[in-house]
Amino acid sequence: MTSSRLKRVFLCVAVAGAAAAAQANLRAETVTPVAPPVRLAPSPKAAVQPGTPSAAQPAAPAATTFKSPPPLMPEPTVQVSPLQAIDPDSAGVLDQSKGGFGVDMWAGASRALVQRLLPQLPAAAPSPVMHDLMRRLLLSVATAPAGERAEPGLVALRIERLAAMGDVDGVKDLLAAAPKGTDEALSRTRVESNFLADDTKSACDEVEKNIAQYPAAYWQKAFAFCQAVGGEKEKARLAVSLLREAEADKDPAFFTLAGVLFGDSKKKVDIANAPTALEIAMLRAAKQPLPAAAADSDNAAVLKAVAAYADADPVIRIKAAERAEAAGVLPANELAKIYSDVSFKPEEIDNALSEAEKDGGPRGRALLYQAAVKQGVSSARAEVLQAAWKMARKAGVYETSARVNAPLLFELTPSSELTWFAAEAGRALFVANEPSRAFAWYDFVAGAHDTDAQKIQTQLWPVAVLSDTEKHVTVNDDAVKQWLAAEKELNADGWQERAALLLGLMNALGEATDSAARDSLIDAAHAQTDMPGLALWISLGQATDDNHIGETVLLSMLALGPAGPGGASAIVDQGVVASLAAVGLGDEARRLAIEAAVGHGL
Repeated sequence: MTSSRLKRVFLCVAVAGAAAAAQANLRAETVTPVAPPVRLAPSPKAAVQPGTPSAAQPAAPAATTFKSPPPLMPEPTVQVSPLQAIDPDSAGVLDQSKGGFGVDMWAGASRALVQRLLPQLPAAAPSPVMHDLMRRLLLSVATAPAGERAEPGLVALRIERLAAMGDVDGVKDLLAAAPKGTDEALSRTRVESNFLADDTKSACDEVEKNIAQYPAAYWQKAFAFCQAVGGEKEKARLAVSLLREAEADKDPAFFTLAGVLFGDSKKKVDIANAPTALEIAMLRAAKQPLPAAAADSDNAAVLKAVAAYADADPVIRIKAAERAEAAGVLPANELAKIYSDVSFKPEEIDNALSEAEKDGGPRGRALLYQAAVKQGVSSARAEVLQAAWKMARKAGVYETSARVNAPLLFELTPSSELTWFAAEAGRALFVANEPSRAFAWYDFVAGAHDTDAQKIQTQLWPVAVLSDTEKHVTVNDDAVKQWLAAEKELNADGWQERAALLLGLMNALGEATDSAARDSLIDAAHAQTDMPGLALWISLGQATDDNHIGETVLLSMLALGPAGPGGASAIVDQGVVASLAAVGLGDEARRLAIEAAVGHGL
């Protein structure tokens, strides 16, 4: 695989003129770069005046007298071109020293393509690694891709995606770095980010500043709401009445909420779909409960706001918080606090295993977390954690449960008493990006000589291999065959797909795999596999070959899609991991491989 990086060419031109009328030569000195230089001064040949001795013919001695004054040498001229205006879409806050992808990250990319694809970045994908990569992509200082600029500009699209990802700090930082100017998309992003952050004053200040220039119904609704909460209910009532009369505007949730704010209606607000930022602000002001659909939003910022809604139903709040944590916008310790805020009776805590099993949902997961925190006996805590992770797997939130419960493992020490728990503990710590603690459990069972410990080591081996950056784990044909045999025996259903995924991920990370083992998994049957569009897949391969890092990251995130690596096909996971590793993002590729492996049950 070959790749090339564009080289910058710097040209320094120094023009020296004659100090005296008798001096005949004009020298233009240049530093020659890799590419041919661009002349900013006349060539030396052109600068020499008629009759002036050349370098090949020495000058004659100067005469003591002149019949006439020597001709004056014209001053050397330098052509000056005006500096090209800086493209506002090049603004950013992360350089390479801070995690950015470099000023040339869009080299080779089409501006029209980037403009079309950026809004499709999956903001709520359940993958902290994807969140980190998308955030860095959107915040990087980088020359805008080639092509004609269109509206909304790339900076506005980047800010909108950051807002959808719930990255309030990123939105503020990029807004500060972007050139000043009026842009409806940017203004609306400011408003909605502040509504979701429960900063109604800042949101309404922005609405008031822009209401005169933006006639869309959204601004009229937001302004009416701001008037209502600002004590101008009669003005707000008139504005809402005018909006209601507009035939083109049909928004029953808004008008019902407005009526509650005016004291005209005690009717329960029914919002069938996930609420918008304005609706959440109105629900909060009207002291209305959040609808159940609030936890189903595809907007990570909305999920984060619902998680912070203290008066919400605990089940709705926990579901939103778990999805926000999975999307990388809510720290695991904040989810732990939300779990801790749920009220349980003492007898429920005492019988947490049976009570949680009966519940089977978000409340049950909170109950098991609280029970694990209160358990002072290592084996008892391990038993509760094992139950919590079993429940989380059924609900599709295992990785989140592993991260939120990982600190409870720090107090447990690998021992013969906990050998049975080593695979669960190690896997959770690998998922939580605590490799040194995880390898302590792996090394413990690897060093034991009893049969049970060896089986547990084999179960933990796949994730240990993908996490291993220091060649700590034995990887050879025998190890691969041993794991394949154990996987087939322990997990008969789907073992071939999982095995193929592991070998593919190992290959993508540069780990040699046994060709005979791989050949044994080949099946002529055509599996039903969800794949991105062929054009996207081909373009990802080309961007990777050309070492176009910005385009590679963008297309990789779109290929994985809203379901993330745990929901993507094995082929897509392998291809994306290989692409990221090839353009120099090896650490990110490895962490994504772990997410893919664990998400598929390894």
